[in-house]
Amino acid sequence: RLFHYLRYQADTVVDGAFRPDRWSDWLIALAWLFADEAVEPVEPESASGWTLRGEAVRIPHTDKALIDRLLGGADPRPDRGHVCCSWYMTARDWPDKLVLRSGWNPGDLFALVELHPTSFPANPGGIMGLNRWAAPFTQIVTSKGASVENRALIEDLGGTAARRLHPDRIRIDEFWRQGRMPDIRSEVTAFEETEPATYARVRVTNMDGLPVTYEREFVFVKNGFLATREVVTFEEGFRARVAPLWNTQNVGPQVGPHWANTFMSAPVADNGRRSMRTPPVDLLVWFAPRADCRLQVVDRRVDDPRAEACPNQVRYVWEGDAEAGQRLVFTQIYHPHLPLRPPPVSNNPGTRVAAVDDLPGTAGASGIRAEVDTPGRTVLRVELEEGRVGWVVFNPDGGTVTVNGRRVDAAWAWIPPDER
Repeated sequence: RLFHYLRYQADTVVDGAFRPDRWSDWLIALAWLFADEAVEPVEPESASGWTLRGEAVRIPHTDKALIDRLLGGADPRPDRGHVCCSWYMTARDWPDKLVLRSGWNPGDLFALVELHPTSFPANPGGIMGLNRWAAPFTQIVTSKGASVENRALIEDLGGTAARRLHPDRIRIDEFWRQGRMPDIRSEVTAFEETEPATYARVRVTNMDGLPVTYEREFVFVKNGFLATREVVTFEEGFRARVAPLWNTQNVGPQVGPHWANTFMSAPVADNGRRSMRTPPVDLLVWFAPRADCRLQVVDRRVDDPRAEACPNQVRYVWEGDAEAGQRLVFTQIYHPHLPLRPPPVSNNPGTRVAAVDDLPGTAGASGIRAEVDTPGRTVLRVELEEGRVGWVVFNPDGGTVTVNGRRVDAAWAWIPPDER
């Protein structure tokens, strides 16, 4: 498989680069020829799961007294004995990654979610990778600086909210300021793996150093779609902008009032020096409609030139004067699907390309409906294939709800089509 992938990418590789390329793929074939067939192949774990890691802390990388105290034996010469990239690992374990996996077969749906609260960019709850049919649907900024990656953007518009900083003042933030590290903390509060779907819930306090609690739930329907809910609870009142978002290369042509079709035409590699081939696969990004939100498509490069590889952002924006104790819920569905570009029905400018209830023409958006969407409970009716209706239930506050004739009293449920 590696050999064939290298052949697929052959003409995208830069000559002379130190990596497997079209000049070394024959070595992979040779390795296969001489492989020890007596070794019994073992398939890796195919279930979803989540991991822990040692806490990563950024410290001033040339502070010899600090380095000597933390690690010991710092080289006294001024140009030596530095901490690589300013990273220091403590003995404390924090959540690391949430791995959502359908299996190991080619084309299986896969998602990777960041959980770690102290690494930069700080994106606990952010979807860092989503793939199906060997096609990626997003690409993160490769930097140690701040960037919001496929999670809710939370901003203090008036600059009045008191920042919550880490009590350990030796730490630096992404702007290299000592003592200004946000005191972000994360935990996995629920996880359940079943054969058809995976459920997880993540809780983040002091998100981005603000007085808010951020919770995100995931229902990962294997080889189907990913449904998520983001609940933002304000612990103090301030003028705020909250926007769940998705970063991509291309948006459209199918775009609705609260959804957009997206795709990656050529993922960027080698620090922007080459573009990779990718199969033509689209991703529907659907936001549960809210009367107080509006859909925006933003060119990220206006404010951040590092976003060159993934320049477009789809977001569903709420702005207002948040009050202490207020809870906002934002629900999304991410659905990978084969592309369809419906032809226009007329050559007159402004003519609708597809009817609003046309399932293929709206990339499946017309088949999704939020029956209930509150901070305590969300019920989604999902019909991505004509006549096949499934139901997603988020029920973290408890209680019993009847969905399609079935009583649900658990924290979540996925009711597949034709199942009651």
